[in-house]
Amino acid sequence: MAKPSAPARPEVTLAGPASLRISWVIAESDPEVTASTVKVRIAGSQRWQNYDHGAGRLVPKGGATVPAPTCEVTVDGLEEGIQYEAIVAVMNSEGWGDVSPASEPMHYGELKPREKPPAPAPPKLVPHGSGKLRCSWSIPRTCPPVEASQVQVTDMGKGVKMLVDASSGKLVPSGRTTFGPSRVEVTITGVQDGTEYAAAVCCRNAEGFGDYSIPSDSVALVDPNSLTSGMELVIHSGPTEVPTMEPLGDGQMKVRWLLPEDAKSTMVKLRRTGDNNWYLCGGTSIAAPATETVANGLEEGIEYEAMVAFLINGRWCNESPVSRPSFIGELKKPGLPDAPKEPRLFIVDANQCHMRVKWQLFTAVPPLTGIVVKFRPLGARAWQYVDATARELVEKETEPVPAPSTEVDVLGLRQGVRYEAAVAFRNKLGLGPSSQPSEIQCFGRPLPRLMKCTYCFADYDLGHAEYSRSPECFWCPPCRFRQMDPFNAVIEPYGLLMCHIPMRQTIAFSLDLPELKSWRKDDHDIFMRMVKLDTDNSAQVWPRKLSFEANGHEVFSIQEPEEGHVRRDVPKNIAPSLRPGMNTITIKIEDDYLPGYAMALVRTQARTALQISQDTPLIDEETARARFMTLLAPSWAAPALGDDDEEEITCIISSKLKLRCPLSFERVVIPVRGEQCMHLQSFGLGAYLESNMKMRALNNRWTCPVCGNALKPRDLRIDAYVERVLADTPPHVEEVLIMQDGSYRIIEEEGAEKASELREPEKATVAAEVRAEDGDVAEVPTTIDEDGRGEKRKLHASVPAHLTKRQRRRQRLLTVGQGSENDTD
Repeated sequence: MAKPSAPARPEVTLAGPASLRISWVIAESDPEVTASTVKVRIAGSQRWQNYDHGAGRLVPKGGATVPAPTCEVTVDGLEEGIQYEAIVAVMNSEGWGDVSPASEPMHYGELKPREKPPAPAPPKLVPHGSGKLRCSWSIPRTCPPVEASQVQVTDMGKGVKMLVDASSGKLVPSGRTTFGPSRVEVTITGVQDGTEYAAAVCCRNAEGFGDYSIPSDSVALVDPNSLTSGMELVIHSGPTEVPTMEPLGDGQMKVRWLLPEDAKSTMVKLRRTGDNNWYLCGGTSIAAPATETVANGLEEGIEYEAMVAFLINGRWCNESPVSRPSFIGELKKPGLPDAPKEPRLFIVDANQCHMRVKWQLFTAVPPLTGIVVKFRPLGARAWQYVDATARELVEKETEPVPAPSTEVDVLGLRQGVRYEAAVAFRNKLGLGPSSQPSEIQCFGRPLPRLMKCTYCFADYDLGHAEYSRSPECFWCPPCRFRQMDPFNAVIEPYGLLMCHIPMRQTIAFSLDLPELKSWRKDDHDIFMRMVKLDTDNSAQVWPRKLSFEANGHEVFSIQEPEEGHVRRDVPKNIAPSLRPGMNTITIKIEDDYLPGYAMALVRTQARTALQISQDTPLIDEETARARFMTLLAPSWAAPALGDDDEEEITCIISSKLKLRCPLSFERVVIPVRGEQCMHLQSFGLGAYLESNMKMRALNNRWTCPVCGNALKPRDLRIDAYVERVLADTPPHVEEVLIMQDGSYRIIEEEGAEKASELREPEKATVAAEVRAEDGDVAEVPTTIDEDGRGEKRKLHASVPAHLTKRQRRRQRLLTVGQGSENDTD
């Protein structure tokens, strides 16, 4: 008995766009291996991410393990051109074994050049109360991506540099001073009033730490108790020799000056601080005796300065000194340009497949120098770039469109393909963040992408969505939403109120519910559900962030899990927040790949385990016996040892049939199994349904307790052959041996004495209750009719006290959720 040894180096192969397949070998161990964990990182990085088998994606910490014997997973959401490597560890009942060696690096697409992160833009440092400063910064784009940041604070008076502790915000010389990639703000504590501070930021990726940014503007906390006396600062509001500037708002600023006695007119000049060129305010000189004017058309947040000259005795005198800079609103500090508004996309010539992208400029400090225009078909992961000279799309970024251009044309597009565009502004400090994608445009009608659903056999148009798996595994989203939660069944035929593949981050629509009151009387609910399209299951998966609003009020929101936590994704009931009649719905989504999801609003009816059990079909005794013979045929046909030089290894199934349920550990009452399960063992119908109903993690439900395969209620089958065996054997018998002719032989572990010790009524008593997760589990009460078809099932109040053999009716009665915690005798 020992922990399992470290697995061999896992193998990483390409599985499709933005996905890699990781496979490993589970070695034999005693005790046997029960689960594996997979971790992935960028090659050379210090930050491992866990693979969450329940959600099918990478998470910073935690995540569901991969149950044995599964030894292959597909990891989605990876970046193009970046190498990844993986490690694997396995566990058994003794604990986790050692970690495997790292796999060989693997990537998809063309490898990108690797470099350390560039210096970020100067951070923003502002006071945040007594003894506190708040520092915020932006993460630069680089390859590999940034995985940590570090903030350095300088005492400007002493010249001492300290780091900010990531957990407490205190200034420390060293320690845990790196912030996660999603952290872009920190509150610095323990700073001294009256001391001037400045902050700088550097970032780290798999190549190491980059350079520190330019320091922020210095900030000093002022102690209000120290300002109890002294001279007051008085600003003179009248005209002076040096002009003064007063912001008025709405792009206006007032300029005042002192007019000499013999001056006949005044020339007022303005310029942006730092520019070399002046312009004449008002376009002409201002006649005496005016001593002020209003400059119009100025931009908010930009510093301006002014100077004046006077006409005296017919000649213009020397210009005055330049005024102090002034600005309207909040001063814009030097930095990268902000994200622009989403551009607009126009069709210029449908026959020539000619489109035009337009955008709006804004003022930045330093000024804008160019515009990067990105273009792609809807649903594509990678952007293409617009070459302004050739007016065509290229794979790599080219020279930006020079400012102050506000449009560019694109040629060489395709009919029937939906396109979207985005823009980003550049100045001499670098490229700013991209805008949101534009509205979608298409030449003609979009081309359909039909896939045949293997469940309903209908054609489904995937549109712009991506599906990389086998067509034989494709389930259309409507079928997935209908089969997601059997305990909240979709009401047919009109229970699917809305089904949509998102195209934009904000989705707004109207939902008319004239019969909502009657639905509420019938205890009907309305749930929002989401699935990932590029999967072959119906697991509920929320995007990274989501907010749902109905009639102007937030109904629910989905946030990213905190570091070290795993989010439990379950559908959301929105019925209480809706009103009869017309409802205005707004859904906002944030995710790395928006077209990878499908969403739906469904009208549901709650179902109990008893109701679900009544729909479980019965497999007749002859068919069930034939299945047993088929499964056991290899074991009976195994060749005897002879004189052959080579031995043939055949994987066989044990011919022993256990009669105890692996969930309740009691004798099975209604034996069921999965239609596609390849094992002899059956389990209790009631125990299986009840344990799944009380399992709060929706995506962990419906797994066969014997083989671990996915097993929804629709795939359950009552085994009449096992029912026959249960009916013909005494209650103390725990397993039987299946013979080649379909008969069976009782395996007595403790001899015949055990049977003689039991009274006759005890032979007919079945234990009804077991513990399951966080509640009791009992067999669903079911009565099978005489013809063996199993269509009629109803609840009875008692258990028969006497058990015969073939002539006995196959009845197993137990009350669901109403039995006591003690066994009934």
